[in-house]
Amino acid sequence: MSQMLNTLGIILIWVVYIAACVWLTRKGRKHDSLLPGSVGFVVQAFAYVATYISTVALIGFSGLAHAYGLQILLVAAGVVVLGTGVVYRFLAWPTRQWQERLGARSPAQLLGLGHNSPLLGRALALVFAVFLGVYASAVIKGAALLLVEILPIPLWIVIWILACVVGLCVHVGGLRGVLYTEAMQGAVMLGGMLLIIGAVFAQVGGPLNGVLSLAALPPDHLANNGFTALSSGEAGWFVLSLVAVTSVAVWAQPQMIQRHFVIASPGDLVRSSHMAMLVLTVLVGGTFFAATLSRLILPEATNPDAVMPLLVSMLLPEFGMHMFVLAIVSAALSTVTALFHIAASAVAEDVPARRSTRASWLLGIVLCILVSGGSAQISGQMIAVLCTTSWSVVGATVLVPYVALVRWNQRNAPAAWMSAVAGFGTCMVWYLFAYGPNAVLKPLIGSMGHIPPFFVGLAFSLVGWGLGVVWNNLEGLCPSKPPRKGTQ
Repeated sequence: MSQMLNTLGIILIWVVYIAACVWLTRKGRKHDSLLPGSVGFVVQAFAYVATYISTVALIGFSGLAHAYGLQILLVAAGVVVLGTGVVYRFLAWPTRQWQERLGARSPAQLLGLGHNSPLLGRALALVFAVFLGVYASAVIKGAALLLVEILPIPLWIVIWILACVVGLCVHVGGLRGVLYTEAMQGAVMLGGMLLIIGAVFAQVGGPLNGVLSLAALPPDHLANNGFTALSSGEAGWFVLSLVAVTSVAVWAQPQMIQRHFVIASPGDLVRSSHMAMLVLTVLVGGTFFAATLSRLILPEATNPDAVMPLLVSMLLPEFGMHMFVLAIVSAALSTVTALFHIAASAVAEDVPARRSTRASWLLGIVLCILVSGGSAQISGQMIAVLCTTSWSVVGATVLVPYVALVRWNQRNAPAAWMSAVAGFGTCMVWYLFAYGPNAVLKPLIGSMGHIPPFFVGLAFSLVGWGLGVVWNNLEGLCPSKPPRKGTQ
């Protein structure tokens, strides 16, 4: 009898989840697909959290916390302080004001119109469509790998089902529907992760006892100063670079920029920012802290990605396991819907530089499904490059022109072009030829090959902006050419 009730409970939570997604998606019907309309600050906050935090953070970074110890909490602090607090304090409201002033309907249009170069907006939209569309494939595959553990369906079918479901939600609900479903998924993520956090605390005798036990463990090659301190050398620099990529590079991610379009007033901004920071502190900080303490439970875990699933299978009952799976699936779907919306907007409106129609919007969604679902079916080096470096490449391309526009009110087409091209080109070249153990330039550059691509791209992007400013000033100093004879 108890087993039957447990099974019915599991079925019920999935049915309620799916029904809630359908109902919330329909809130976007009869609204513009690219604009959100008015939503409350709670929806704003949870949508920001759900867009920000994906399966990669909850599963992948939790594995890193097991390996590196409490120093990974610096990543959580970066997410809360730099990726959320600083963004809301200095960038969110100026972004909203510029978006309204320019009549921009997407992040690509905001940057193109802001720098008086619609062609720049079209070029950036193409970058967004390619990199974020393929990155979505990695997130879809991560969710599919989890679902095949509880569903008797082949992986390739689950991938296509997820891609089609996300595409349908984005097609029907547009940005407004995406925001509402993301808010609900953010709440599910928080609830599911609180279960495993509480289970880990109970297993190690509470957080304080867990930290004391962790401090007693001998150092290893990754936590070379112990599991409660920042490591020295390459391991410590890796952690600090991870902080920058996950908190500073996020400033210029188009799906995050777009979340600022929904802010109705400075008061809404304050309420939303406080709530988002609180939720992220519990969600990310709590999850990473619990994953760090998991070394006391799973001392021999060799695969970082298996740490959280192993903890769940050990510590939670079947119902709790399904709640965890639901939380991870929510993390994946909320990220993918945001990525699909940006990529579809680029195809339907930004690249062709005309208002989207129902037909063009559908075409954009279909292309997202095909690219993401198809990419998730294959394994190749180029796909892996695009997936693992998408945030770094997009951040290095967009960060300087974006901050210069919305924070410093600098509108400069040559500088924006040179900055974007320099950031994109050097970031990609560095990743392909200089970064990593097998890079072809490693023998020439030595230890410089450890510098993450985002830092290299950002440095060259700043140089490109400076050169563009000089170029623009020199053009302004040059006297105008006299009109040719016979012309007015």
